[in-house]
Amino acid sequence: MKKLIGLSKEEVGDISKQIADAFYDYKYNEEDLGLVKYIKSRDDMFTYMNAITQAAYNSGLLYTTSDDHEGYLMLSGDGAGSVRFFDGIKMIMAEKKALGGFSNMKAFIKACFAEGNTIETRMRKAKRKFIRIEMLVVRPEFQGQGHMRNILEDVYKLAEKRGVRIPMIKIKQRGMNILE
Repeated sequence: MKKLIGLSKEEVGDISKQIADAFYDYKYNEEDLGLVKYIKSRDDMFTYMNAITQAAYNSGLLYTTSDDHEGYLMLSGDGAGSVRFFDGIKMIMAEKKALGGFSNMKAFIKACFAEGNTIETRMRKAKRKFIRIEMLVVRPEFQGQGHMRNILEDVYKLAEKRGVRIPMIKIKQRGMNILE
């Protein structure tokens, strides 16, 4: 896992496009359409992911797998850092635009809080330090080659080194719990 540094805004934009395309083109199952349920066009997905990727990069929170950039990862939390204030504002404004306005943004946020609170809120209330995986994507041409597993192993090593936890959510795919 390598922190991305020394890139131009255009290079980060190219990475944003790769990330947006990976999310937009992913073959979700019928019960879960992921972000595509809320973000209807490829251009809107780029708007959303570009704001997140630029904010992560500017805040020192964007990582890649290797010099070949097979995948990308955004971390936050006590063991990683947080998005800078103005970059956070830019993210919110891009989210509003990508989702088609405040009413759609409200529905999206409500879905994110479907279980009552975010994992981050629950960890903070329990006074637990943590690293949170904000975004994780392996580019389509590199999928099925173990890159996601390698990224996750690197994050666990980082968390162990910094003495923090990694809260995970239950992910369902084709009716099976694949990660807890």
